Amino acid sequence: MAAPNRAQVDALIRQRLESDSGFRGKLVADPRAAVSEVIGMPLPEAIQVSVHEESLTDVHLVIPAGRSGGQLADADLELVAGGEMCWGNCGNCAP
Repeated sequence: MAAPNRAQVDALIRQRLESDSGFRGKLVADPRAAVSEVIGMPLPEAIQVSVHEESLTDVHLVIPAGRSGGQLADADLELVAGGEMCWGNCGNCAP
């Protein structure tokens, strides 16, 4: 099984939030475990997961990581090889 890309992970999490009323609490309490459960594989140790819950008056924007000079660090290149972030721990993730 190929690891899902970031957009697929986001879609899976949204679907799970809509279909499972208890999942939001799991996601907030232990984001790594909840994401691993949704994608069906453990996350690499290098991936950290933070959850920010919005309200009507508190909006969160997610922006891409800043890059000095437009260059990616070697560690970042490893994570995005093929143009998409790899969420799997299999070593041969496909984009």
